[in-house]
Amino acid sequence: MPSHPAKDKLTLRHAFTSVRNSVRFYVSGGPPKQKQRLGRLARKGLNPALRTELKQLRSQWVPWARQGGGGQYQRKIRVKTSNVLTNRPGAVASFVGIGLDENIATRILKVRTNWAGIGRRKAKDIFNTRSRTADLVWYNPPPNPAAAPGSWEPIAGHTPSIKSAAIGGTAAAITVGHGNGRPGSGRDGTRELAVDRSRQDATSPTPFLDTLVMGSLATIKYMAEPSTRLALAKPHVQALPGPRFAALTGNNDLRQPATFDSMVEHVQEERERKKWEVGSVMHGNDRLKGMVPPTIRSYLDAHGNQPHTAMEAFRHDLHNAWIKPSVNTSPESDTRDLTTKSLHHMATKTTTTGRRQRSLSDARTLPVVAPPNSRGH
Repeated sequence: MPSHPAKDKLTLRHAFTSVRNSVRFYVSGGPPKQKQRLGRLARKGLNPALRTELKQLRSQWVPWARQGGGGQYQRKIRVKTSNVLTNRPGAVASFVGIGLDENIATRILKVRTNWAGIGRRKAKDIFNTRSRTADLVWYNPPPNPAAAPGSWEPIAGHTPSIKSAAIGGTAAAITVGHGNGRPGSGRDGTRELAVDRSRQDATSPTPFLDTLVMGSLATIKYMAEPSTRLALAKPHVQALPGPRFAALTGNNDLRQPATFDSMVEHVQEERERKKWEVGSVMHGNDRLKGMVPPTIRSYLDAHGNQPHTAMEAFRHDLHNAWIKPSVNTSPESDTRDLTTKSLHHMATKTTTTGRRQRSLSDARTLPVVAPPNSRGH
């Protein structure tokens, strides 16, 4: 994964997309640019049971965090409730109940001094901004060219997204690469380092916003991989001697090509949705908007900074337009290493150099329609 930002390469597709979206903007009457809250966006489309539990836990944490002083939070933070993954009509229960993974590490949330001076609205956003555990899936490449099928786990994820048996609970979960819960260990620990780097930047005028945004950016980069990367796991999964299951696709064996492809579509849909959502929050902030990539920015501009409307317009053009928008086809995440510089540092450098720091990559392909177990609206 690249550790240094690359320059955006604008093409004729970008130019045509910009013109097309400008026409849309004026035809629709020039919708005003709306500010977005990441906490609200992250809750959209969840199963009502998950939303209810999240709200109950939030009502206890927010007053505690805002009270000031020291201390460790002793109450429950983690949300884990439902076998139904979405509020979409006709949603079918999976074999395992999923929870919501905190984009900002639990250990950070539980230290009250980390939140000194935080406002009520920002505290709610910090607590709300989470990811469905089912959507956090990644590829583990062979440890060496001669590795025999079954000698390593080619696909893994956050408990309980990937399993070796279609059973409930945490049993049989495959989490290779997640880390051991310490800062810097595995994907989860790397995400924590990235979040903490931004949280501790005393020069930022809005450190809580930066912490919130980096939680999503680091989750996108480290905790879920794009379809181009997950596709590399397919032949290795098919060669496994035993079945593999995903919470997203239920009791169907991932060794079956159609099931594997469905799982990848689900992960891609959610990963991209997160990009459009966090991109809209950044686009609504004068300091951060320069880091929004060109295709996402163009659609957000045309649709009043409403991420779901903009994403659906991109999906339509991608699958129906004669001249399609530019699509990011990088085989793996092409954002920079997020642990080495704070979000404020990257925003400042973007402003002073005119060269976008790649904290967020541009839009990738989307399924023709949102998959059945993806978040609803």
